[in-house]
Amino acid sequence: MKNFLTFFIIFTFFTNLKADILPNFFKDYETKGVFVLYDGKSFLTNDKKRAEKRFSPASTFKIFNALFALNLGIIQDEKEIFYFYNNEKVFLPSWKNDANLSSALKRSQVPAFKFLARKIGKENMQKNLTLIHYGNQKISQIDSFWLDNSLKINAKEQAILLYKLATTSLPYSLKSQKILKNLLFYKEINGVKIYAKTGFNDEAQIASIVGFYELNQQAFSFGLNLDIKDYKSLAKRDEILEKYLKFLIKTGRV
Repeated sequence: MKNFLTFFIIFTFFTNLKADILPNFFKDYETKGVFVLYDGKSFLTNDKKRAEKRFSPASTFKIFNALFALNLGIIQDEKEIFYFYNNEKVFLPSWKNDANLSSALKRSQVPAFKFLARKIGKENMQKNLTLIHYGNQKISQIDSFWLDNSLKINAKEQAILLYKLATTSLPYSLKSQKILKNLLFYKEINGVKIYAKTGFNDEAQIASIVGFYELNQQAFSFGLNLDIKDYKSLAKRDEILEKYLKFLIKTGRV
């Protein structure tokens, strides 16, 4: 009876997002943030209020920048070289390279994705943001709107979209979704393969990571964001994510 009541309480909260039932691991790192888990029907979170607060997606938007480009035929697959470095000044040495979709995602190569965004164009970009209900759907400059705090999305919305990608149920070709899914492999935790993309908006001082995994033939997606002052503290993001995922797997919450 006790186990049944515990399950019932968890299920009720999970379904309605009416309680903050996950531990707040962000406190352990002296920061504030939110983690949201989604199974296609219901949610778990540590902070229901922040779960619905929108922030810049930063580089996590590269997931959908890539998907739009694939679906429009701007690039055919993950191997096609679409970006050619022309000696412009860039932030990271690794960006001084030509890129295909695979390498661009691994390097989080901003110039390559700016190029893709320009190829997609403002009209097509807006149509796609509206189609999938991506956050506030706001575009400023076509090659910077996901970086300059124009476009904003919350962790709950991120989790919903990533679940749809995990289950290839977005309104795009199956081929495009499968290519992108495979490119997002991030790491393995307790034998579970995690697919994810990170982001950091240094102006807003918000770091994020969104993704998904499968366990016992069930897809789970997640959205996480936290307050981060500088690049030196970014390791907190990955450590907190791993802590949540290990907790969920260990306690049988998923």
